This record gives sequence, C-alpha cells and structure tokens, in this order.
Amino acid sequence: MAASLADVQRRVAENPDARYRAFDSYPWAKDRVFIEQLSNALQNKDTGGASLSDIALQTRIQRFEHQTQIKVDGDAYKQWLVQTSHSAPRIVSEKAVALEAMTVPNPEDRKLAHLLVELGDPLGQLALQQTAPEPVDTSVPSWQSAAPTAELYIKKDPASTDPDKEPYPKKFEEIVEFLQTGKEIPGIRQIPDTVIEDPSISTHGRLAAPPKPWEVGRTPSTQELGT
Repeated sequence: MAASLADVQRRVAENPDARYRAFDSYPWAKDRVFIEQLSNALQNKDTGGASLSDIALQTRIQRFEHQTQIKVDGDAYKQWLVQTSHSAPRIVSEKAVALEAMTVPNPEDRKLAHLLVELGDPLGQLALQQTAPEPVDTSVPSWQSAAPTAELYIKKDPASTDPDKEPYPKKFEEIVEFLQTGKEIPGIRQIPDTVIEDPSISTHGRLAAPPKPWEVGRTPSTQELGT
C-alpha cells in the first residue's frame, strides 16, 4: 500500500494533469465525512468574504490531502480548468440537494443549491425553485387536516346594541313584547281555559261489560249477583 501511494505521488508530481484529474475523480458525493465538512463550512458565517465555490474548493483540498497525502494548489487547479475547458465535478449528490430543498423553506438559506449555481450546475437553479412543503401537525388527525375549511361563524349586525349578543329576528322580538305586555298575538286563536260539558254526553256506559275469559260458561251465584 505504501509503495502504491508513493508511486501515485511520484506520478502526480511529474504530471500535474494527472493530479487534477485524480482530484476531480475522487468520489466526493459519496464521502459522507466530506459532505458534513462542506455543509459546516458553507454555514459558517465567518467566511472572510469568500465565495461558496472558494469555500468548497478549500474543503476539497483539505479532504483530498487527508485521504491521499497529495497536495493540490487551488489557483493552479483553477487555471487548469480554464486551460483545458474542463468542468468541475458535481461534489454533492442529487439526494443531498433535494433533501435541502425539502427541509429548508427559505431558498436564500439553501447553501448547497447556491453553490451549484456558482459552479454552473443547472441542478442548483432547480433546487432554488422548489417549494418546501408545509410542516405536518401530527396532533391533528389526517382526516381533519384534509377536510375543507370554511367560516363557521355568523357576522354580527353592526346596529346591535350588544356587540356580544346576536340580534333576534324581528318576529321573535314582537312575540316577546306581546307576552310581556299581555297583548294578543296576531294570527293566534285564543282558546278559553274552561271546559264546557255537553248534557247529552254521559261518562257512564250503557252496555254491560263482556265476561272475562274465566267467567265464560259459569253461572253466576246469588252472592255475585248481589242478591
């Protein structure tokens, strides 16, 4: 392993083009440690006015040297990109950019997306155009959150004397007034409280009561007949 590393270091020292191609071919998007270092560096407010692309390049150089013991000069690397018309690799995965777009509501705070925009990657602009979903309130049942919302109140009459009391219908107010004053309510028939008995109607029946089931077929005794 040491001989192989020494051989690589010798070749990259003799051939700068090989050094920069190895630098670009490193699996940046799969290196979780690098992605974490990059995110922390981009979120750091004390950047000294450096651009996001410069911060990302310095983070790459440090990580690459730590992994391969090969040093890369940032200015020389930039010149090599211009001279060879070589595009810088995508150093963050689409998954990481999509996750940022879903979890960071304000597009101005999406550092990974802005970094890709500086690097000329169209994925960055797409990520900035995405709208983060509204947070889900787990305390509200799904059926209730999906139900249509509507105004469940009645507008109060501004002419009402009591702002906290809903006005009654006019007809109801008139009936209340009639009841309070004892006046007759229009349209309601007055029925007297007395009961008039009709002499032609008797409350006593004229027909004998039919025999009960256990009395059928039995001759009543004189005691039962009251004699």
